[in-house]
Amino acid sequence: MSDQQPGPDAPREPDAPSAPPAAASEAGTPPPPVWPAHAAPGQPAPGQPAPGQPSAPPYPGPVAYPPSTYPPAAATPGYPAAPGYAPAPGYPPYGYPPAQTTSTTAVIGLILSILSWLICPVVPAIVALVLASKSNQEIAASGGRVGGEGLNTATKIVSWINIGLYAAIAVILGAIFLIAIVAGAASGN
Repeated sequence: MSDQQPGPDAPREPDAPSAPPAAASEAGTPPPPVWPAHAAPGQPAPGQPAPGQPSAPPYPGPVAYPPSTYPPAAATPGYPAAPGYAPAPGYPPYGYPPAQTTSTTAVIGLILSILSWLICPVVPAIVALVLASKSNQEIAASGGRVGGEGLNTATKIVSWINIGLYAAIAVILGAIFLIAIVAGAASGN
């Protein structure tokens, strides 16, 4: 071979070792840094500002927005409403569920079922059961605006216990009366 160096377009010889730059460094030392691409003469390097220019555009400061034409935001549950906020008439405040009222029929039915223990045993209990059924229909038709299911359940329980207890008492008294009649008829022979 000759002592001449091959040119950049010359083919490489197959026996010439080619190692990446990282393999050429010693063990334990980091590879040499990779430098960014160079710019043309007279131009700044990529990512660098031009000479005489600031490194970043100046901060413009706070932006003043025009006043909003929307109404102020409503309160989040647990927080006060924004000043000047008023919900539309007939609608609950934004973020709150609609107000639920208790069925008056359910309240009256519960009162009658309790009074059936104190005043007249069976009649108020039967009226309370009818009112509880009517109240359940009212609650179902309201779409969640009227409540009182728990009162109706209590009314039914108290009324049925009352009716059952007095029915058992009536059966026992009837049996005693029947036994007394049969015993009187047997002793009169």
